[in-house]
Amino acid sequence: MATASVTRSRANNAPRARTDSPAGGFGFDWAMTALSALFLAGLWVDGWAHFHGRTDESFFTPWHFLFYGSFGVVALFLGYHQLRSASKGFSFARALPKGYLLSLVGVAVFAVSGFGDMIWHTLFGIEGGSEALTSPTHIGLGIGMGLIFTGPVRAAWLRLRDSNLTAARGWGQIGPVVVSMTLLLTLLLFFTSYSTPVVTPVAVERGFDAQDFGVTGIFLTSLLTSGILAVLMWNWRLPFGAFTLIFGFSTALLTMLNDVFLLVPGALIAGLIVDVLYVLLKPSACAPGRFIALSTLAPVAYFAAYFITIDAVDTIRWSVHVWTGAIFISGLMGSMMAVMMVSARHDAQP
Repeated sequence: MATASVTRSRANNAPRARTDSPAGGFGFDWAMTALSALFLAGLWVDGWAHFHGRTDESFFTPWHFLFYGSFGVVALFLGYHQLRSASKGFSFARALPKGYLLSLVGVAVFAVSGFGDMIWHTLFGIEGGSEALTSPTHIGLGIGMGLIFTGPVRAAWLRLRDSNLTAARGWGQIGPVVVSMTLLLTLLLFFTSYSTPVVTPVAVERGFDAQDFGVTGIFLTSLLTSGILAVLMWNWRLPFGAFTLIFGFSTALLTMLNDVFLLVPGALIAGLIVDVLYVLLKPSACAPGRFIALSTLAPVAYFAAYFITIDAVDTIRWSVHVWTGAIFISGLMGSMMAVMMVSARHDAQP
């Protein structure tokens, strides 16, 4: 009986796993955003090598070293905080700040895909061109990166849900969200760069094939970009310069893949125009009409600047019906994304 009592007493006094999560905050978000940017830079070095024919038949290349090395830094950062919090009594699933568990899952997905990529390269050789963007193991790497990049976005959204942070604004608070979504958009455009009009500016080519391929690329790019912009405008008050960063950063990195850097100024100007329109219109979930309007105008501004730049440095060889219609289609993609979000909110209301 005495032994049973001692056992029960020890069990009652044993430390219990904490059911809350460690505090994260804007500092943790910024640190994770900076490491994600480093990670994307590693991908871009490797992507640049693929696009410029600098790869060989070996998996162990300088480009892979930089890519996987940047991943290692991110993995160490998350792993350190995971183990540190677990040692303080937090449960394994709650050892990272809220929103970052999926980032840890992303680390595991990337690690498994990376090992699979090494086997894939050994069996089938090194990919070239669009092969590198559609390889199953590379898609797995992209999924892992996307989960890692969006940690600050999930953390900010959970803070928004759990507390009254609708008034949060400025780069100090919203910056990690804007930068993380910019990184995600750039990642998505990288994996669809075989059709992205910045990487493949087929507007300078004649023929129906070039037109059909180019319009399809604008369709896809507009859909991806509009989705990112719609989520941002719907949930947060964005600081001035957010659209300039999104358009300018993604375009600048994409032009590094094909050395068409003259497209960057137009993207920056388009972003600045949309920033001004954002200040004037003040779109939000509480102003659905203005939200839909800016969601429509943002891709229109971007692709109008794109075609103006193409015509200034070369010549648009598509018919006027096609390239003006492509700009119109980009706006339709933006309005469609916005209308879907507005409709979903109305359907959710009792």
